[in-house]
This record gives sequence, C-alpha cells and structure tokens, in this order.
Amino acid sequence: MMRLSKRSRNRQPGQALILIAMAFIGLLAFVGLAIDGGQFFIGMGNLRRATDAASLAAAAQVREGRLINSPEVINSALQVLRMNGVDTGGVDVLGCLPLDIPHHDASLCTTPPRKLVRVRATSSVPMAFLPVIGINVIPIIADSVAEAASLDVVLAIDVSESMAYDRSCSDGDDDDADGVADDCNGRGGSAAQNGAFPDDFMRDPSQCNPGNDCHPFAEVKFAASHAPGTLGPSDLGGFVQRILDKAPADEEDRLAIVYFSNGFQGAPLGSHVVTPPGWAVGDPLWFNSQADAAAAINNLIIYNPDVCPDPLGAGEGPCRKYDAAGDYDGFECPMFRDAAQDPRSCTTTNIGGGLLLAGQMFNDHPKEEALWVTVLLTDGAANASSRDMPTHPYGYCPGSAGAPDWVNPFCRDNRVITRHTTASGLYDADDYARDMADYVGCTPTSPAAGCSRPGQGAVAFAIGLGGQVLAADSLGVAYGASLLRYVAAVGDDFDPGTDLCASVPDPRTWCGNYYFSPTGAQLNRIFEDVASRIFTRITQ
Repeated sequence: MMRLSKRSRNRQPGQALILIAMAFIGLLAFVGLAIDGGQFFIGMGNLRRATDAASLAAAAQVREGRLINSPEVINSALQVLRMNGVDTGGVDVLGCLPLDIPHHDASLCTTPPRKLVRVRATSSVPMAFLPVIGINVIPIIADSVAEAASLDVVLAIDVSESMAYDRSCSDGDDDDADGVADDCNGRGGSAAQNGAFPDDFMRDPSQCNPGNDCHPFAEVKFAASHAPGTLGPSDLGGFVQRILDKAPADEEDRLAIVYFSNGFQGAPLGSHVVTPPGWAVGDPLWFNSQADAAAAINNLIIYNPDVCPDPLGAGEGPCRKYDAAGDYDGFECPMFRDAAQDPRSCTTTNIGGGLLLAGQMFNDHPKEEALWVTVLLTDGAANASSRDMPTHPYGYCPGSAGAPDWVNPFCRDNRVITRHTTASGLYDADDYARDMADYVGCTPTSPAAGCSRPGQGAVAFAIGLGGQVLAADSLGVAYGASLLRYVAAVGDDFDPGTDLCASVPDPRTWCGNYYFSPTGAQLNRIFEDVASRIFTRITQ
C-alpha cells in the first residue's frame, strides 16, 4: 500500500488556499466586468436618447425655415444634450451641405431631397473596476437622424366675387380715399358721390383685378406670398416663403395652388389647379420654386364674368350688371331671371370643388414619405359644387323649376345640422363640401366611423375670412364656420367625430385646425401659425 509522506500531506491545504484565492479573484473580476458593462450600456442608452431628442429639436428648427448649419439649429441640439447631462464638446450637427464640409454628411443627400438632420455626440463612461488595469473610462458615440417632414402642401383659395367685399357703400370706410366714407350715390351709403368714383367702385372685379385692389383678396395674396423682411427683420415672409425656403434644386417641399369659384366653368373662371411655368402634360403640378409660386398667387384674380347682355336674355352663369349711370350693381344671373327661375348656375363658392382638387393633388407624382397638408381659405359658406354629368351640369342644387324650395340661400338648405347622401334629392353644396372634406382628411384604409368615404389621410387647416363666414341659418348656426370647423375636425386627426371645436361655441374663436380672421389684417399671423404647427418626425 502506498503511503503519502508528511510533506505531501502538508502541501494540500496550501494548494487549496491558492485555488480559492484565484477563484475569488476571478469572481471579483466577473462582478467588476458586470458592473462596468452595466455602466457602459446605461451610458450608451442615455446618450442615444439624448441624441434622439437633440436631432428632433434640430429638425424642429429646420422646419421653421432655418438652415441646418445655422446657430439656431445647432444651439437647439446642444441645449437638449446639456439638459440630458451630455458634455457637448464632441457634438456634430450634420446635413446634406456639400458647400459646408464641417457640417456635411453625404449619406443624408437623397433624391428627391429630404430634410434629414444627424446629431452625433461622443461621451465617456467612467469605469468602477477596470481602472485596476489602467482603463479609467470608455469612450462612446451615438448618433440619430431626424427628419423635418418633407411637405406636400395644397393651398386652396376662394376667388369668388365676394373676395372684394371690403369695398362697399355701408362699411363706414372711405374706400376711394376721397375724404368721404360710404359715398355711393345713395346706394346704401351717403346720398351724394364725392370725387371721381363711388366707394364701391372697386367691388367691380373688372376694376379691382388689374391693380390688385380687390379687398380683402389683396391681403390674402400678401399674407400668402410676401417677401421675407417685408414686415420687419424677423419676418420670414408669407406662407409660400415658409414652405419653399430653398433654391429649387435643393427644395424638399412642394406646393400646389388651387382656386375655386363655381363648379362648371373653364379657366380662369370656375375651380382649377394653377400650372407651374413651362408645365406640360405629364409634368407634376407642384411648385418647388418660391418665386414661381409667389408669382402664381399674385397673378390670381377674383371671379370676373362677362358684362350682362341687354336685354338680359337666358345665358348660364353670373354676369356683371351696371345701372343706367354706369355704376356697378353686382352680379345678375339670367337663368334665374328667366321663366324657369333656375339658380343652379348662379352661385360661385364651390368649397367642395376646391377640396376635391386639393385631395387629387396627392395622387399627382406622390411622395409617400411626405406629410400631406391642405390649407383651405374662404370668405363664406358653400353654395356651389362641381358638376356631375349628365345629371347635374351645374353641380348639386336641390329644387326644380318654379319649386318653392328654390329659395335663398340657393343650393343649400336652411339648417346646417342636416346632412344628406347623394341618393337624396336634398343633397346640396354643403353636403358635397363635407364629403370632399372626408376625401381629403379621412384615411384611405379603415376610415373612422364618421367618414363618408375613404380619403387621402391629409392634414387639413381651414381659414374663414370675414363676416360672411358667420352668416347664420334658421337655427342661428353659422353656415361657413360650421363647415370649416368640420373640415378642421377631419383634418386634425382624420376623424370628424373628434372635434376640438365642439366645446367652443363662438365661431370667431380659433380652435383645433380652424381659424377665423375678421379682416385680411389677421391673415399673416394665421399663416405663420399654420406653418409653425407642421410637425417633425424621427426616422432613425
């Protein structure tokens, strides 16, 4: 039998202690690595969240029309990083800026251009156990790309003759600057005309259009298209300038311009999409040039039909009427004055037609990644609709020749709260406009229960201008404001049933995506507010 020596027996406890010590060191190293690894992942997560927030903040500034390498964009990103405890000594704010190499990231240059902003930040994570082997900190880097959503914006503008309403004989203003207010030869104002023209001379579209003196239409065009700096050093310009804020080759956003009056006449009357310069069939109907879009808006005119024949006859559509003295006496409608007393071609505010054209624009060379937006501006209620051949050559206007339901207001019933379907003989211009609001704002798949049809899923804003928007029905409900609030309700979240204006009874109060401007003077602020509310989204 083999026997261990005394020396061997004494060696065994010492070996065990060494093994235990080595195991303890290994366990300690494992725990240390686990703690340091946890610190690393926590630090990395914090830095990623910080760069996400910083890139969104930078993109929000870009959406306001600022360049990616501007101090406002860079400082907004740095401020958010500081708030998240990130040392901003190693931060880059990058975009597609080939002429500014320090801020250029070629991977952000896309075709077509997109408004991508990258925020890259470096930091360091202090270690708890690794310093024993000389590693005190581990550097980390994170970046995030946010997008100031590329925009496809349709501006739908009412050009009906009422856009010259602020040149009247009964508004208390000296519209012709002759020192006397409301001097109109007794037509609703002072008994005697003072000076060369009566105060309502510029209500005549043939007179006010050439000199851009139709009011408040002139204010509409100014608010939509005036040059940056016109109203002061901080003025970013009109709505067009806020949307199309780069050279055409670099512009990520697009703008379309729709105008509407009646629903059956050809351009420049009726309701149509404005074509960009040099447009040919098959080309996009979108503007990407600020100068071209501004010029197109400034070239818009209000509805200007022919002079009424004498005798009046039985022609379709409105015509311009003048009295024996040659003074403008508003519009006349021969079809209504003949034996049939047919008003279907007489009305000129086709809000539904404007919305239809706006919705159709999102099918024209669509950009799926873009945010689709419609901005509707009108000064009244819907009283006309687009033609539906062959049964409705002048649009939807319930009634029949000589029938008692063909009474004012034409082409809409006297209760806003009623809504009819196309199968009903009472389907009217207001019903049509609400259906077209659904077409613009409801989602294309699984639309909300309150939607009459699938739509384009576009954001929609509605602007009411002037007192005619507040004209009330037989129950005291404002025709125009009620419709525009419906457009805003659909356009806010694609669901007409969630109306942010439901608890706001005064139709003069802004709510949700609805705005009211009592005169043209408030439109600059409204367009500024609409532009600023277009949101950004993070893409990476």
